[in-house]
Amino acid sequence: MKNLVWLVVAAVIALGGYMLFTGKGPQEVATEASDAINAPAVADEVTDAAEKAGEAISDVVDGATESANDAAQEVTE
Repeated sequence: MKNLVWLVVAAVIALGGYMLFTGKGPQEVATEASDAINAPAVADEVTDAAEKAGEAISDVVDGATESANDAAQEVTE
């Protein structure tokens, strides 16, 4: 329990130091925290972009495999 009290005291000191150093008030810090929580929208965009890139890579690999198969068939003929 004593460690938990020290952890809370350290968090309060860190938050107070951050607000003192940046000159921001509690309302501004709360707004920034709220914006950070809403970051999953950005994560969804990144995930969609990664999926599209994966699909494009898959298409390129399929095309290259198809071309290699065609070339191998021509060589064997």
